[in-house]
Amino acid sequence: MSPTPVLSSCVPFPIEERTLIDVTQKAKDWAIMHGAAMRSKANFSPDALNFAPFILTPSSFPRKEFEKAKELQTIINQLMHNVAHDEEFLTTTLAETIKVDEFTSNLFNVYKKVLANGFGQQISLGLLRSDLMLETNCVQMLEKKKHTPCAYCCWKQVEINTIASGFGHLGPISKDIQRLIRSVYYVPTIWLTYSKTIQLNKLKSTRLPLVLVASPHTCCLCRAS
Repeated sequence: MSPTPVLSSCVPFPIEERTLIDVTQKAKDWAIMHGAAMRSKANFSPDALNFAPFILTPSSFPRKEFEKAKELQTIINQLMHNVAHDEEFLTTTLAETIKVDEFTSNLFNVYKKVLANGFGQQISLGLLRSDLMLETNCVQMLEKKKHTPCAYCCWKQVEINTIASGFGHLGPISKDIQRLIRSVYYVPTIWLTYSKTIQLNKLKSTRLPLVLVASPHTCCLCRAS
């Protein structure tokens, strides 16, 4: 049996243990010094910060699927806007959930109080984070093309998150952390876009809008193999 295909890694593995320990420590220090930090709930102190969780190295994500997702985001955002302003839909769909989920129930109570008192503003702002994952086993595609499972066949929307938007700044910071790793642990070629290989000396001037449609901690763009 042939091995299951996988996307090419953005960085070469394995990483030597000594190098891994070194760059991990540097990344933690850099994260705290550049705002990727948070206070501990378990051991809270107004005078201490911990680094916010981050992915040390980026994961591959095919460019063409990224572009498809980006093109759909305005439609998905409009859908979420309509749902958020549909009292009947929300009340009906959450009727059973609020009976067993305290967190959702508390949010729904806030929502009902706002409705009862009226909206103070006519303009609303939605901060949405779309989490995507690659599907590896699209049955219809496999039947049509008559081929074995591949590394991916399409992307799927896993979640739309609004609560986590408070950490929106971690998107750009995570990208910068991974650039730091690149500079400490030299990678000859990294991140493929279309048919061109971006060399390290050109990467600083390349800006990719990753945080628009993908979980900001886990995405880089690679040419699909």
